[in-house]
Amino acid sequence: MFSSHQIHNGNVICESQSRVRTTLKFKARVLVFNIDIPITKGFPIDLHYQTVNEPAVISRLISTHSKSNGQVLKSKPRCLTKNQVALIEIKCERAICLELFKDSKSLGRITCRYGGNTIAAGMVIEIT
Repeated sequence: MFSSHQIHNGNVICESQSRVRTTLKFKARVLVFNIDIPITKGFPIDLHYQTVNEPAVISRLISTHSKSNGQVLKSKPRCLTKNQVALIEIKCERAICLELFKDSKSLGRITCRYGGNTIAAGMVIEIT
C-alpha cells in the first residue's frame, strides 16, 4: 500500500505485471503552432505531460509530414516553422513515465512550451 505522502504529481501507479515504461528519449509526432522563431535541433523546451513539467531538448528533427494524409514531405529538415506537422525526437533531463498514443490516448499526449508559450503539441509514437 501507498500513503498519500509517497505519491506526488507526475507519479504513476500501476500493477507490477504491466508497468508503465520510463524513458529519457522518445519520438513524437507534433503540430507546431504559431511561433516567432523556428525550432531547430537542440532547441530547449519545457515538456508538459499530464501533470509533469520537465526540461527537455529536441534532439532530432526526423521528418515533416502533410497535415491531410500524413505523407512524409521532407526527411531531416533543418528547422520547423509554424503550422508544420513533424516527427521529432525529444530527450528529457530525467526519466519520465510514458505510454504510446496508440495504447493510451490520455497518457500518450504531450505539449511543448518555450518562454511561457505553447509552441507544439502532439502524441508519443515511439519510446526508445
